[in-house]
This record gives sequence, structure tokens and C-alpha cells, in this order.
Amino acid sequence: MIQRIQSVWLFLAAAILFSMFISPLAEMIGPEGQYYRFELTGIYEGVGETALRIESLMPLWFLVSVTGMLSLVTIFFYKRRIMQIRICIFNLLLLIGFYALFLFYFFHFRSNLDVDISLRIPVVFPAIALIMVFLATRGIRKDEMVVRSYDRIR
Repeated sequence: MIQRIQSVWLFLAAAILFSMFISPLAEMIGPEGQYYRFELTGIYEGVGETALRIESLMPLWFLVSVTGMLSLVTIFFYKRRIMQIRICIFNLLLLIGFYALFLFYFFHFRSNLDVDISLRIPVVFPAIALIMVFLATRGIRKDEMVVRSYDRIR
């Protein structure tokens, strides 16, 4: 059913992942006072509307979009619990992949641009979503165990 607790966990995970599109993941200041923003779509130099995109980070944008959509779609597979578990595990792997890719870009641009980086709160959102998806997977697994125990009784 849709009103299960795992549906709430999955919805919250999707909401927190989609909120990452609003603010930058990190801000960087160069040695000569240049200002850079590290967002999901790219790295921008400058402030406001006149900011120039230096590098495109579409793989990060793609991973966050896919994991958010998977979290929402998984809610509606409530009659197919095994499929839900598989999608949740795939989602967990994608979230871990997000951090691997984020760290690659982080260290790559830190060394190439020679900047001081200050991370922002949205960097933690995938970790929170990872915990929520894990809790949802655990709840789905418990439901499946209950359904299988009822089948044995008959």
C-alpha cells in the first residue's frame, strides 16, 4: 500500500535530492579573488546572471535526477516488493556513485584551479537520501517476510 512507512522514506529521499538543484554544492575562491560556484549543472565563474560556465557537470545532474526519479517511481511498485527492493539497491549504488563522481570533480578542480573550497549543506543531501532509501529497503524487506510467513501458514 502507498501509506507504508517506506513510501514516506522514499518520498522524503526524492524531495531532498530534488532540493539539491536550488543551491550550489560548494563555493570556491581563487588566489586573485575569483569566485567560482560548484553546482550540479557545472562550475560557474562570477556572480549572478553574468556567471560564466567553465565546466559542465551533467553526469552529476543526471545521477541526482535519476536517483530522485527512482525514489518516486519505487513508491508505486508496492505490489511487487522484490522489484522494489532491487530498485532501492540500484538507487543506493547510484547514490554511492554520485559521491565517487563528486569527489573526482572536487579534487580535479581543486588542483586545476588552485582554489580554496568551502562545501555547502547540499553536499550532505545524498548521504541523507542514502540513509532514507536504506530504511525504505529494510521496511520493504520486512513486509516481504511477513507476506511469506502468511503463505507458509496456509
